Amino acid sequence: MSPLANGRARTRGGDRSTTELVEAAGRGVPQAWDELVTRYGALVRAVAARYRLQEADAADVVQTTWLRVLERLHTLHDPERFGGWLATITSRECLALLRRAHRELPGEDIAVERPAAGPGPEALLLAGEERAAVGEAVAGLPPRRQELVRRLFRQPDPAYREVARAMGMPTGSIGPTRGRILQMLQASLEDAGFGLSA
Repeated sequence: MSPLANGRARTRGGDRSTTELVEAAGRGVPQAWDELVTRYGALVRAVAARYRLQEADAADVVQTTWLRVLERLHTLHDPERFGGWLATITSRECLALLRRAHRELPGEDIAVERPAAGPGPEALLLAGEERAAVGEAVAGLPPRRQELVRRLFRQPDPAYREVARAMGMPTGSIGPTRGRILQMLQASLEDAGFGLSA
């Protein structure tokens, strides 16, 4: 099995699991950080290559990705998901670079090919991944909280009074319960690499 497919796989001379490396890197151990970069560098480059960036842009994405990982390593709640989390950050950095490139198009006097209206395939793919992650996070809630999420977020501007009556809850408890549910969903999405900071 490829080292990229299994967080516990070992590399030449590497005898620590991904969890051990992530925890050590989080404590500031330089050797652990170096081994993570060595072990997962090919994954970052492979994800960046999917976006067919110019060589210099791909190199920028790789560097920026590792910087983001260093900044956000403390937000990763499940170190065994490091590979997926890393791939998500890399994809987002590629998309951010592409968005910046479209905003920096030259003036109208120079003939350039304009991007098609609407989201591109990468944005659609990322949106699909985000929808799936939210669906999984909601499915992980207790059934009563899942029902409250459906009632609150499937219709525009739901009236708390109506939701409270349908759920058999005091109206005043809807807002605080909603806040707790959103915190649970945020933690679950951060575990999956879709944190708000990312």
